[in-house]
Amino acid sequence: MRVKEWMTPPPQIPATASVAEARQRAEAQSLAVLFVVDEQSRLLGFLTRRALTAAPSPELPVEKLLTPPQDVLTPEDPIERAAVLLEHYLVLPVVDPERRLVGVLSKDRLLQALTHLAAIGEEGLRIRLRPHEPSEIYRALAILAEERAELVAVLRGLEGEVILHVQGVREPQRLRQRLEEALR
Repeated sequence: MRVKEWMTPPPQIPATASVAEARQRAEAQSLAVLFVVDEQSRLLGFLTRRALTAAPSPELPVEKLLTPPQDVLTPEDPIERAAVLLEHYLVLPVVDPERRLVGVLSKDRLLQALTHLAAIGEEGLRIRLRPHEPSEIYRALAILAEERAELVAVLRGLEGEVILHVQGVREPQRLRQRLEEALR
């Protein structure tokens, strides 16, 4: 999955806008962050509501207060990269190769993406395995194929655990028993 599938339109404001305009926009749309762009929509930086509130003058152009971004995403970045970066932010800007602001990715949208990726909320059977060696997973997958189970997701748990999310299992107990025997 790519960032472009989960990004949303960016809350942006031109660098020439005043602090008063930025405050009004942030309040009207309940925004914690506004991204500041130049005339070509290239990202210059961002403003928080706190920075806007602390501004010395409402007439000051926002370009005087902005903070340059340390990290940005591109639409083609894998969602996994976004997950690592968003550990430290509420929202990240998404820019194209010319550094034009094309979207944002928030922690909420990231959580939705990861929920989708892990098939959380979908019906099915979750099977927890602790293989002694990585090749045992292939034996487990072969058993799933024999049982005509549809593999929905494979997740890594803690301490070497592997979680298989499957659908279409007719006899869950029998499948669990076959998997346990294969991994002994």
